[in-house]
Amino acid sequence: MATLTKLGKYLIRRELGKGAMGVVYEGFDPLIERTVAIKTILQQRLDSSEAADVLARFKREAQAAGRLNHPGVVAVYDYGEVVVEDQDATLVPGAPDRSEKVAYIAMEFVKGRELRDYFEANERFTLAGTERIMCEILAALGHAHAHGVIHRDIKPANLIVLDDGKVKIADFGIARVEKSELTQAGTVMGTPSYMSPEQFLGQPIDGRSDLFSCGVILYQFLTGEKPFTGTTTTIMYKVLREEPLAPSVLNLSVPGAFDAVVKKAMAKSPDQRFQTAAEFAEAIRAAVANQGTAQTAGQGAASASDATLVNPQSVAHTAAMAAAPAATARAAAAPDAAAPVSAAASTAAGKRSNTTLAAVAAGAVLAAGIGAYLVMGKDRGAPAAPAAPAQAVAPATAPAAATAGAAGASGADGATSDAKAGAGAPAAAAGDPPQEPGSVIISALGIVDPKDPRFNGDANAALAEARADARRQLVEKVVSLYVDNTSLNKNYAMVEQKLLSQSGTFIKTMMQEGAPVSGKDGLLETESRAVLKVRDIQKSLNQLSREERIDFIRNNGDPKVSIQMTIANADTAQTMAPARSQLAENVVKERIKSFGFRVWASDGETKTGPNAKGADFAIAGEAKVKLLSAKLAASGLTVTKTVLTSWTVKATDKATGEEIYLNTMMPKGHSWATEDQALADIGKQMGDEFSKNFFLQHFNFGVRPVTLDISGLPDAQTAKQLLRELRSMRQVLDARLLADSGKYQLQLPEGRAVEVVQEAIIKPLNAKLGQACFALTASSETQISVSFASACAAPAVRGKLETVPPAGLLSAPPSRGGPLLKGVSLKTVT
Repeated sequence: MATLTKLGKYLIRRELGKGAMGVVYEGFDPLIERTVAIKTILQQRLDSSEAADVLARFKREAQAAGRLNHPGVVAVYDYGEVVVEDQDATLVPGAPDRSEKVAYIAMEFVKGRELRDYFEANERFTLAGTERIMCEILAALGHAHAHGVIHRDIKPANLIVLDDGKVKIADFGIARVEKSELTQAGTVMGTPSYMSPEQFLGQPIDGRSDLFSCGVILYQFLTGEKPFTGTTTTIMYKVLREEPLAPSVLNLSVPGAFDAVVKKAMAKSPDQRFQTAAEFAEAIRAAVANQGTAQTAGQGAASASDATLVNPQSVAHTAAMAAAPAATARAAAAPDAAAPVSAAASTAAGKRSNTTLAAVAAGAVLAAGIGAYLVMGKDRGAPAAPAAPAQAVAPATAPAAATAGAAGASGADGATSDAKAGAGAPAAAAGDPPQEPGSVIISALGIVDPKDPRFNGDANAALAEARADARRQLVEKVVSLYVDNTSLNKNYAMVEQKLLSQSGTFIKTMMQEGAPVSGKDGLLETESRAVLKVRDIQKSLNQLSREERIDFIRNNGDPKVSIQMTIANADTAQTMAPARSQLAENVVKERIKSFGFRVWASDGETKTGPNAKGADFAIAGEAKVKLLSAKLAASGLTVTKTVLTSWTVKATDKATGEEIYLNTMMPKGHSWATEDQALADIGKQMGDEFSKNFFLQHFNFGVRPVTLDISGLPDAQTAKQLLRELRSMRQVLDARLLADSGKYQLQLPEGRAVEVVQEAIIKPLNAKLGQACFALTASSETQISVSFASACAAPAVRGKLETVPPAGLLSAPPSRGGPLLKGVSLKTVT
């Protein structure tokens, strides 16, 4: 069949994107020789109940954007409706009609990327770049508002960054034109994370609703986080009732003046917000102009323009503050588009669907899907003004102890963690947030070689990659809870692509990010500490295993499984309750015990003692059987058989109450000569429903705090250097230095503490130093003691802590560790 070659006066060159309701094409206007993007709606694909509304909204997009003439708005040239005959093109293969009515919008063809793509690629923006982009967006919105057009769905996906770094607003598809009767008060439309309170409540809105959405985007620029997250209902509650944390709390390098700007932009009441886009833009410019300048440490005569930005208000919240130096962030070159993509293609035809919420009485909102957001981290390729070098919005630098007294009061985590000049370390855990089920605090070390050819000498790109690597390591540490190290390294490329690169999806709260610093080993490093959503990582790991057919070798935990099997007679089930079958339960128990797991017949039969706990999983099976009798004609004997008539097998995660397995499809054609044979065989078949890997895929491995006491360290400097080493190690989930005493508070996998200390800490450290410097001396469930040999205090040996790359790289996969170790000679020391 022929392909579509023409729509109205426009020639069709190629398809740019396709969705459920239409297609976006690259077109050409032969009359004025102009390339256009053509967004189409195929009316026959619309549900009859919504067709009129969708088409009216589509036409209104043309009307709304057509009223605007601004360089920051994707221009609309034309709107039309045509009937496409089947002999010219078939848009719906197999459709009974020989023609189809198509509505289309011809608009400006632009090359660029959505702002959302930059965020999801973990790319950072300079402070000057953030100012420029936000002011361009606000200038375009100010023009729209002045012409009576309210966008109503401002979000990163609708902001197109062009090849030259300029920004255009796209998709006025749910915009409201003043006096239009198509969007009345009471209609709730938009994308939840960016919607204003009045949008959620279905109240009349004006341009100040768009400014609220811009406040959310500014918050993302400054913190790398959305201020309102969760399900649609949760987001609505937060937008209406809660105040998000100030940007400077999440990122200590954000100038304090921005806290007030963001707070006003996202005020609950429109009257308390900026009243115009111009007023909002001016406040951003003022915040940048009045930013505080950080003091530099350990960089000699570094100029003020090179200093890391520090929020002066944060000083009052820490024992002491010493800002770490950060490299000057030069303005990045304009990004290259991977392929010519129009603004229309990026917002309409199926690349993604905009979340639309229908109004419900009294402000109730129907649930809508929300895409996962990836926290910013990279700078490479990020758009920036083609101007003089600008300061980067650095990650939150950790407080560094100014005096020994301060360090003693707050713990040495407030001091420089690795003794490198100016290094920033995550703050002490005294203020750590309480941990919710399914989350845990993780600390990690991001490491890059600044001379790597991929950076092409761009120091800013290396800085950004160091931060991104730290975030990937946060997730990698959680994955190592569930997957054997050898198996993880073997499948590292896939895990990195599918999970580690999506770090922002799994970071619940980024607590601190240390400033990237260079060391004597020639590497660039940064430390991060965050709250990770462990159960989300576990589920994504399981999904990856299924989709990619990867058979990970799981770590062996100690799941406890309770078992309850009940049997009922199908004929008397209405009058008699099902009875527990010890025989069937014993068969299932033997199956589960063969995996090495603890089992018992019911949740109440747990072991006794201080460490007693209930089941991790509960297996429940219920079967109904029927007795069938038949008289044999030849002998006259009556034979009775037991037949299975129905069964239900399920498994429940006791920690969450989630039903993780359910099967009601019983085996076919089974009958038994005796009831005992039936019960034994039914128990066997129910047990066969479960595998060892099934439980390990769902088992929530515990994390145990352990005090590591290293005696014999020569000085506090060595203790701080070891903190950096500990945070580089995959199986050390979190590490904090307790004062300068050589004592560390670690978070280690439950039940594996001694093994981790011996194999993942002592062994690689001895290999790095070239001799048996560390030795295990004593251990308990909560404290492990290690000694440091006095001979290793010699400068030639101890100096390797600085001059040799971190020991954690020894257990890293070759793709990561190889380039960073690059020929370093390390030997195994027993």
